[in-house]
Amino acid sequence: MSTTHYLIDHEYLIDEEALFGEFGHLLAFNPGSRDAHLKVTVYFEDQEPKEFSLVAPAGKSTETNYARWPVEPNTRFALRVESDESIVCQSTNGWNVTKNDYSPDAETKSPLGVRECAKSYMAITQLAKDWYVADCIVIDNPKGMYVRESEWAIFLNPGDAPATVKMALHYDSVLEHVVEVPARRLAIVYIDDVGRRNVHGGAHFSSDQPIAAQWLRAVLWNDSDEVMAFWSVPCVPGPLE
Repeated sequence: MSTTHYLIDHEYLIDEEALFGEFGHLLAFNPGSRDAHLKVTVYFEDQEPKEFSLVAPAGKSTETNYARWPVEPNTRFALRVESDESIVCQSTNGWNVTKNDYSPDAETKSPLGVRECAKSYMAITQLAKDWYVADCIVIDNPKGMYVRESEWAIFLNPGDAPATVKMALHYDSVLEHVVEVPARRLAIVYIDDVGRRNVHGGAHFSSDQPIAAQWLRAVLWNDSDEVMAFWSVPCVPGPLE
């Protein structure tokens, strides 16, 4: 358990034309005997952070979601949760083809009816200058597989100085890419554009400022833009021991 948590992969989407939606939740479990008072800071790609407060009652797990937060649809953002008691934080996000309408008669663009998937991940509890991920692969082989896979690296810089992040993508050779993450901002890197396709590898991210890092993968049906599955993995902080 910890008093500081980073949940840096959030996307609130509503596509009116495509009937596409993505919606998410923050879960805070307080197993202690005293209520926990939470300060939540929301970080964006292109605007200053916003803050709001929550209470996590003693001995309970509580849920709050995008509809109650100072975020607008069609926004990517990250959260820092600071608590006066040690708690556990988790994020759960859902993707659907009903524009976030969960009613039985919801209109859907899928010929099979409502199709939905979800991802859930535990919070990162520290910042670091080095981060690692072991499973990196972009799949784009339309004649050879029934799925496509795209990947993203997500970086949160909550500090007051900009961060320069050197990305080393390890295949049979190493590809390098540099991204600048402004102070108090979130940065998203589309690996399909900077890495190799149909080759497995690992990644090491080295920053000159303490940051949080996460890896997102979306698996799509090869013949459509509908998501089959997606997941989000907090990277492993360095130094490795």
